[in-house]
Amino acid sequence: MSATAATAVQSRSARAVSVGRWPALAFTAIVAVAATYAFSPRPSPAFAPTVVHPDGLLVTGLARSGARLLAVGEQGRILVADDARGPWHEAKVEPQRGSTLTQVKFIDDKTAIAVGHDGWILRSTDGGESWKETFFIESPKPDAAADAGLSPPPDAGFSAEPPGDTAGAAPAESGWTPPPLQPDPLLGIAGPFDGRLFAYGGFGLMLSSTDGGQSWQRVSAEAISDHHLYGIVRAADRSLIVVGERGLMARSSDGGQSWSKLPPVYDGSFFGALVLPSKALLAYGMRGNVYRSDDDGKTWQKSTTPVSSSLFGGNVSPRGEIVLVGAGSVILVSNDDGRSFTQPLPGNPHDLAAVLPLTSSSLLTAGDGGLQLTQIGGAAEGAQP
Repeated sequence: MSATAATAVQSRSARAVSVGRWPALAFTAIVAVAATYAFSPRPSPAFAPTVVHPDGLLVTGLARSGARLLAVGEQGRILVADDARGPWHEAKVEPQRGSTLTQVKFIDDKTAIAVGHDGWILRSTDGGESWKETFFIESPKPDAAADAGLSPPPDAGFSAEPPGDTAGAAPAESGWTPPPLQPDPLLGIAGPFDGRLFAYGGFGLMLSSTDGGQSWQRVSAEAISDHHLYGIVRAADRSLIVVGERGLMARSSDGGQSWSKLPPVYDGSFFGALVLPSKALLAYGMRGNVYRSDDDGKTWQKSTTPVSSSLFGGNVSPRGEIVLVGAGSVILVSNDDGRSFTQPLPGNPHDLAAVLPLTSSSLLTAGDGGLQLTQIGGAAEGAQP
């Protein structure tokens, strides 16, 4: 082969190598640019807010302060809105225990208390947007002694058996000893009565607070120790009345420090109590039973109701109507100060646990069907996410 031919062959080979190499070089450059972009600092994209479906979860408690609405329920969830039709959003709860919350109450314009299972108590000072734990009862460890008392976390602001605190303790001569504190459910909140709040619930569990719910002390009394407690109200004579399981009615004349049983009027459970605009007292419960007292709980008369469904929640409308709700979505209304009730709407398979009258004809109800807007005399409407 001549020198000229050899040179031509070498030139063609060099061009072929060059042509075959550039795709690899281009791919490498693309990868380098992509990697540089991927790891370079830049603002995170905005994510769509979590959608809350208030008609898709168990809701057990409602509260209102002005336009602000709160709803609590399963898995420790707290919903917040400024209009019953929504939008509803989820509050921040720290720590999130996941225990079911049973009741919520505003104690002033911005401060609210929520209670639930495992003796869980939460407190909010910003209208319900964020919540901090103030009390919780840990479940016993498997190797703990069966009779060991349980203490909440150090930052709960509570001692299981407060030194020197004898509030509600039975007289020494009675021989009764309060049982160890257990992680029982709290089912309601009452007060403040002369600056004292109460949280109460299963198996006679009762706690009190004199600092707006920041710390809690146990109240022990033999009269209420073996009953679930479902409601506490203050009568016009300033005595406190607690109602509960198996027809329990008990009175305290010393601000909740001690309790004594009242004569029974009914052997079924009472699930709640109300103070009416007239200052009469109302207790409601199993099988549609409602009882009313005009003398600060000394005597009780049975009210007339058209149902045998259990009644779990109650409230008073802006016009003074008494509204009770319960099993089978029953809604009862009284226009004669609780002496008799009518049923303005047919029921349905869902159970209602709480009711919040919004206007004279509009109700926000809560239960196992979530939140529902109801026009008395009209159909229920699901609250909007």
